[in-house]
Amino acid sequence: MPPSLQLWLVLSTSWVGSAWVAPRSMRLRQRRSHQLHEASRRGGDADAPPTPPVPYRDEDSFVLAGELPIPEDGGAPPLRQSKSSPHALLSPPREIPDPYGWMRDDTRTNTTILDHLHAENEYGKKITSHLKELRGELYEEFLSSIQETDYTTPALKTTEDGTSYWYYARFEEGESYLRYCRAPQSAGELYPKINEGWETRIATANNESVLSPLMDGEEIYLDVPAMARNKTYLAVGAIAISPNQKYVAYSLDEKGGETCQLYVKHFASGKVWALRDLKNNDGKTDLLECDGSVVWNDESDALFYVLFDDTQRPHKLYRRQVFGSEGQWIDVEDQTEEDKLLLKEPDGLYSLRTSKTFDGKYLTVRCSSKESSEVHYLDLRPEGNEGNAATNKLVCIAKRQSKVLYRVTHCRGHWLVQTNIGDLPNLSLKACRVGEEGMENWKDVVSTDNGEPVSVFDGGHERSLDGVTVFNPKSEEGSSSPLAYAVVTGREEGMPRVWVMEFNERDTTNNSNAGPLVVSKMRRLEFDEAAYDVGLGGNRDPTLPYVVLSYDSLVTPPSHIAIPLSDPVDLSKRRVLKEKEVPGYDKECYSCERTTVRSRDGKTDIPVSLVYHRDVLEEIGKGPVATHLYGYGSYGASIEASFRATRLPLLKRKVVYALAHVRGGGEMGRPWYDEAKYLTKRNTFDDFVDVARWLAGTHGATDAPGETNQSIGKGITSPSKLSCEGRSAGGLLIGASLNQHPELFRAAILGVPFVDVACTMTDASIPLTVAEWQEWGCPNEERYFDYMLSYSPINNIIHGAVYPSCLITGGLHDPRVQYWEPAKFAAELRHRVSKESGPIVLAMDMDSGHFSASDRYKYLRELAFDYAFLIDALECS
Repeated sequence: MPPSLQLWLVLSTSWVGSAWVAPRSMRLRQRRSHQLHEASRRGGDADAPPTPPVPYRDEDSFVLAGELPIPEDGGAPPLRQSKSSPHALLSPPREIPDPYGWMRDDTRTNTTILDHLHAENEYGKKITSHLKELRGELYEEFLSSIQETDYTTPALKTTEDGTSYWYYARFEEGESYLRYCRAPQSAGELYPKINEGWETRIATANNESVLSPLMDGEEIYLDVPAMARNKTYLAVGAIAISPNQKYVAYSLDEKGGETCQLYVKHFASGKVWALRDLKNNDGKTDLLECDGSVVWNDESDALFYVLFDDTQRPHKLYRRQVFGSEGQWIDVEDQTEEDKLLLKEPDGLYSLRTSKTFDGKYLTVRCSSKESSEVHYLDLRPEGNEGNAATNKLVCIAKRQSKVLYRVTHCRGHWLVQTNIGDLPNLSLKACRVGEEGMENWKDVVSTDNGEPVSVFDGGHERSLDGVTVFNPKSEEGSSSPLAYAVVTGREEGMPRVWVMEFNERDTTNNSNAGPLVVSKMRRLEFDEAAYDVGLGGNRDPTLPYVVLSYDSLVTPPSHIAIPLSDPVDLSKRRVLKEKEVPGYDKECYSCERTTVRSRDGKTDIPVSLVYHRDVLEEIGKGPVATHLYGYGSYGASIEASFRATRLPLLKRKVVYALAHVRGGGEMGRPWYDEAKYLTKRNTFDDFVDVARWLAGTHGATDAPGETNQSIGKGITSPSKLSCEGRSAGGLLIGASLNQHPELFRAAILGVPFVDVACTMTDASIPLTVAEWQEWGCPNEERYFDYMLSYSPINNIIHGAVYPSCLITGGLHDPRVQYWEPAKFAAELRHRVSKESGPIVLAMDMDSGHFSASDRYKYLRELAFDYAFLIDALECS
């Protein structure tokens, strides 16, 4: 660094998060001057093709990774690594170029930056103006393939006094949001009874036209279309029905930033109360802002909620009394004491989440990082009603230990513990009695189904465990029943699976490692298709004799199926509660398959799912077939072989849709995830590129053993007909893959992409960063800096290379991937790539966050924009 620059930095730099950057006034003056210059340069030729905005580029701007000096004010330097990290910081610190760092504005109010984002959107509209008609066609096709007036499968909830309601939600044609409804259960009604003509409109006594009731006695308790009027964004967070079913607590996000406000509504009167902040020092009573989760106590008069810290990390659990002894709402001015702080999580690696056990007996609080966890519980129904649960203290089930993850499910006085204790590759299933907490008391849950007791989930490589839900069906008069049933979700052979286990109390076993529960029967549920997605549907009542599962596949629309717990494998006893109607869809016109591709390492088989219109078979051999490849590959999340009606416009245009189940996901269990994090993250990108090369028939990717000639996918396309897509961490996947082989793709969609990895991960002030150090590593440490910088997409764009057409999306209020990441990446791409590259379009939603539009029609219009961009690039319209 030149001495003059060093002196300038010392005299005039300022802190933004954990980065040293030029003073804001200087940066903004430079930006405004450049913007005016560019506008005047372009203004003379009205017939010239649109040109993108050219933001100011500061070649001297950088972010420092590593150890930082103490700030001039004598305060503590920003957090640079977790307190528990054993790794050394970079010393001296190293520079990461950040020429567009000025685009960061945490307040989202800087007019210069907002003007730039508006200019990007305007350029996107102009450069794609020729696609207006196609976008309209796609939008109409989306609408034609969904049932605009529809409902969710009703789920029963019963209180201890026998009061029972069916809960569901309804969409109405022309309305952008759901209405949440309930209807009383009729005597002896075990399954929901749907009225005929439910989709028609009727006149009320006031001559208003409304939808006919779905079920008798229907009442609307949350009218979200009415709540969303005059709002550009509204998302419902949690909805919690009180145990006495007289109230509903719910949270709302009005910006997309995932910070919510809490409300309570009285069913009978319709009155709504907002929870207000009691801790303002200025005397004001602003709405309470929280993470959106909410749990009732057992008496239905108090709420548990969680607050964020300054980096939007859930870290404090509170209890608030909301109703008095006479049932009156307690207003802010009537509060006699502050909300009770039950638990605070001080470690930035850990987030705090709260929920209630399925049987409603316990409040559970899980403090978890990516690699360790700790669970506390509060008894909401103390035996004998001695004392008030509000005064009871949380009990820790087991103190956190390094590299030990666990979560719990309650089963009639026992904890079912899902854990990787013992450095297991996947989660095992153990049990202990409530009150006998501590890891030393966890014992294997064993099955005696085949005689000798064996562990049902031993944490080995063959079978992974995702979750356990316990049902306690009511016995018929005079009949005996097992202790409980556990419905277990997990994976086996790379596919999502569901098992039903029948529990009995342990009586005799010779296995010293066996726990207090024994499984007398365990059955894996089977389905007709070879590849599918299955999981829990809407289940609210643990006393029902059935569990509701959601099932679909790449070619089968979703359905909700009631599976009898006492005989889950008898197909004749299964009852379909609802099948998703897809107007005009003919399943026989489509095919799907699952195959594997051998990775470049010569030993890893990458699962690949394909779905296509059967007419594609006629095109094979005549030339490359348009193909779209989707991937994610992070956090252990699985991309399932599920149905999407919105894919149909692509499939009808003879586009093959491929899903690459790359390492970093969870499709093959937790080891699949562990093989692509920290210093092995590049495996994710290598896998995706290898699948793309297999599809395009280029050198370097092969079929896995036994897969030769069994898939239409190998060599079905060429780079000129291949596009790719990923969102969030999947956007990182796409950015890194493009940098590996930009010539391999014709077009790419990077949705809210995490592409400025190195700069973001140095800065602990950015939401989620600290916790993510256990996902990607911390670039402030010597161990991770060079490796992370080697794949961070914005830092590895190939200068002068021809890149495909790129559509990059973002949300201004996104707390997960800050808006400036896609904005900076778009600018950096245009600066570095060849002029022969495809157009680079940044579409920034100024009214939403990470999950796109909350309005379903706006979302479909945005999707039409995306697909029109792809179809145009692939020339398959």
